[in-house]
Amino acid sequence: MWNRRSVLATGAALSIGTGLASVGAGASEADVDELPDPDREPGPNEDWPSHRGDPGHARYIADGHEFSGGELEAAWSVEGAGGSTIAVADETVYTSTDGGVVALDATDGTVVWENTEVDASDPSVAGESVYLSGTEVVALDRSDGSVRWETEFDPEAEIAWQTVAYGGVYAVADGTLYALEADDGSVRWKKESITAAPYGNEEDEYEFVAATAAANGVIYSVTGAGPIALEPETGTEVWQEGAYISSSDYTNAIYATSAAVGYDVSGSPEVPLHDAQTGESVDIGYGQIAFGEEIHVGGGDNGYGGGSIRGDEYSWGLDVMYTYGQAVISGETVFVYFTRDGGPPDPEWRDYDEELVALNKYDGSEKWALSKDDTPVGRIRAISGETIYVDHDGELVALRDESGGDDQPDEGDENDETDGENDEGDGSDDSDENDDADGGNGEQDGSDGSGGNNETDGGNGEGDGSDGGDDHQDGDDDSDTVGDDGDGDDGASADGNDSDAGTGNGGMEDTGNESNAENETDTGNDTDDTVPGFTTGAGLLGGAFGLEWLRRKAGVDDSTSVNDQSE
Repeated sequence: MWNRRSVLATGAALSIGTGLASVGAGASEADVDELPDPDREPGPNEDWPSHRGDPGHARYIADGHEFSGGELEAAWSVEGAGGSTIAVADETVYTSTDGGVVALDATDGTVVWENTEVDASDPSVAGESVYLSGTEVVALDRSDGSVRWETEFDPEAEIAWQTVAYGGVYAVADGTLYALEADDGSVRWKKESITAAPYGNEEDEYEFVAATAAANGVIYSVTGAGPIALEPETGTEVWQEGAYISSSDYTNAIYATSAAVGYDVSGSPEVPLHDAQTGESVDIGYGQIAFGEEIHVGGGDNGYGGGSIRGDEYSWGLDVMYTYGQAVISGETVFVYFTRDGGPPDPEWRDYDEELVALNKYDGSEKWALSKDDTPVGRIRAISGETIYVDHDGELVALRDESGGDDQPDEGDENDETDGENDEGDGSDDSDENDDADGGNGEQDGSDGSGGNNETDGGNGEGDGSDGGDDHQDGDDDSDTVGDDGDGDDGASADGNDSDAGTGNGGMEDTGNESNAENETDTGNDTDDTVPGFTTGAGLLGGAFGLEWLRRKAGVDDSTSVNDQSE
């Protein structure tokens, strides 16, 4: 079973300020027997209202826009904001920099407001507030950035990312799960531990060792006894599944959709996946994972691939080595920024390096790829509407399809290519830019791939404050500290945020402290002055998937894997 050690995120007494906010109500105590319920939506009807997508943090958009790679151009960029996770709602982008927290106009990147007094990351938007976490959870007024309320943990220490859903704000500090009222921060309920007897052992007390995720009308987390689902209004247990977590490793990022719940484990490329309805184990994912209702994708040290959450209908692997990146699954497409992260090129493999790539999610065939040398691409911070937000050398860049054309898949064939063949018309672009991705991607043995590098994006993932498990620095999405987007790039941020922070902390995402402290108003980031709508934000105080067959063929030792993680 899985080895994990509990997160000792220090923090104790919780005192609450006051404030206002408005968020939808959660389930009532009488509804516990009806949970989990996939019809109960956890948050705002937006593509990316929280630091790793929706409150489930799985970097998944069911009906996302299909982009044409040849037409993507920079609409605007802002210095110093690229390293952090972001949330997008009502045409406004919320993120943190070394100088504080900012709200940007999604149309042109201009600064709406800036709060230089708050040191927090991993934003989540709900009602009239934007919520962030660092050494405390703080709620800011969305209209002007003023503080509505904040918690105080004593002693102060980075906490795992917060999740905002069902009228509450959920966060784990010092092994205790707190449910706070979204409108004023008062404690709705808290659980210091649970009593469980996993695998028939004697009953014992187990603390919480992971952040939280919301889906299906419940709040998911992980204790020393394994994953758990709780009713959001009362904290009543809906289900708890035994999975041994030892004191030698720790888990701090968790992700959920209506189909599955997954959590990162530091020091391991494996991401256990459990049925979201029952808690039973269903599959193993790898690396900086992203997943939806049927397919999970991820990878790391020795490869990259995807597979079915249940069964073996889909199974593919890319013909690559030393490839890291935390994906976003949007519609029928996997979007991911790949980098070798310092690994040497290998003439035997197709080595993506510093390229933004679109893949057919069913067979891994390439739709298009954009090089950093030609377009200001980078680790994906968010996809919202018709915009892909990326971190390009510390700048937050908004990429848009200036032609306005969608590269939509053929509706009747989207699933045809389940055998790995890359027939045109399977939902992938007709362009055979990368024929080596077809089918052959190929030579997979049907294995999900043994994830080489648990880039827990935060996963310890998309933590920014540390991708999914690490230190809560959202510096890099993909390191998702606690789930930070975890591209396994920069240090993981504590919230699993997509901080590619690759801090190896179990996926905590960078807090985006890669921000340029300069107040640069001219991004000039590889963007042409003639690009329509290109403007630069101003006023900032800047600031494995090792498939086993790949591993054997390449002769790479497990010890070379990099535990980057944590969009």
